[in-house]
Amino acid sequence: MKFPKYLLIATALIPLTLSAPSRADTPTITYSQGKYQAQAPNWSRITWGNLPPVQESGYLTIPNNLISVFGYDPSRSWSAGQKVDSLVMLGDADDAFKMSDFSLESINAIAPSSNQLTLKDFGLMQWQTPKTLVKAIPSLGNLTLKQVPPLAALFSQNGGVSNGRISQVVSSNPQIANLPLGKLDLSKYSIDSIPELTKTQLGQFQSWQQSYINQVPGLNQIPFDKMPQPINSGVGVVGVASVVLGTSEKGDAKVGNNYFISGSVVRGDQTLPIACYPGQECSYMELGDFAGSSGGLYGKRWVSGSSQQVKGGYGFLAAVNGGFEPTGRLVYGSGFKVALTGVNESTGTADFGLFFRICARPPFMDKTCTPYFIGPIPWISTHENDLVIVGNGR
Repeated sequence: MKFPKYLLIATALIPLTLSAPSRADTPTITYSQGKYQAQAPNWSRITWGNLPPVQESGYLTIPNNLISVFGYDPSRSWSAGQKVDSLVMLGDADDAFKMSDFSLESINAIAPSSNQLTLKDFGLMQWQTPKTLVKAIPSLGNLTLKQVPPLAALFSQNGGVSNGRISQVVSSNPQIANLPLGKLDLSKYSIDSIPELTKTQLGQFQSWQQSYINQVPGLNQIPFDKMPQPINSGVGVVGVASVVLGTSEKGDAKVGNNYFISGSVVRGDQTLPIACYPGQECSYMELGDFAGSSGGLYGKRWVSGSSQQVKGGYGFLAAVNGGFEPTGRLVYGSGFKVALTGVNESTGTADFGLFFRICARPPFMDKTCTPYFIGPIPWISTHENDLVIVGNGR
């Protein structure tokens, strides 16, 4: 199934010139190689909840007639200064981290909480129905309504027949079986009022993809290295920051793509290096290699996303943000793109930011993703003669 791009998206464009993000107060560890060092992210202490806030506002709107294609509504808006865990949905980064494999019980085993949770605390419960809950938790079908108080209340309030097993009640009351639990005051029901709920994987629930990370209790406290699919540390490929060059630099037609490690993220979630556009501003960081001039990173350039926007995304969501994203690189996997956001020649400093994207995998269709345009999230700076973690670009 294909759709013309102009039917799909209405979205706010981020400015093509990035504002310099404030420096990140990110937990780090010192990574050394020979005489060189870098402040590398300490992924055992970095969570969705303690990432710095997003620096630019934006929105994404999916037309109503296409929400059924996705199976959920990925539309949203966000403001500068907003926390990342309140704007990233589970579906956006599930390929990167497999968060759908978590259950509330497995989350609590990693990030214990003494809070007495209610169904309201588990955000995706508001759009679950008796029918979708029985599908997500098949054992519910063998119970009676009296054993599941919130379902008993929903049927009682709407005049439903309540005798027999829940599977029978759902079958004989189709209209009520499709009512969302959000019609109840979910704060009145403990998280244990639905048996086996806390043991059920997030990905079993209807439209789990549209739940924000902070709507799943404890998920924003899970370190990135404890995800079901842990983050790639990126330190498998490391170079040296030789020199940073500012906005007076211009692209040169003689300097081709093979001189660059920054660029666009294409289908398959790989970084495709793209040279600076001839005659246009080209602020960049030049790299050195431990092997000297024979090394693969020697003389390669990482261009600032403030200087260069490149085509990004794939599938019909690629039309978002005019189809553009800041040039950069997948350093830690596909969860976010790392962009050079600015350089200071006088101090020899390179500042970085993280950018996120919105992805969906409609039934029977290939995954589609927007460009990486949500950001920047202030990240760890690098100085000349420091190590630079570049990862493998995937």
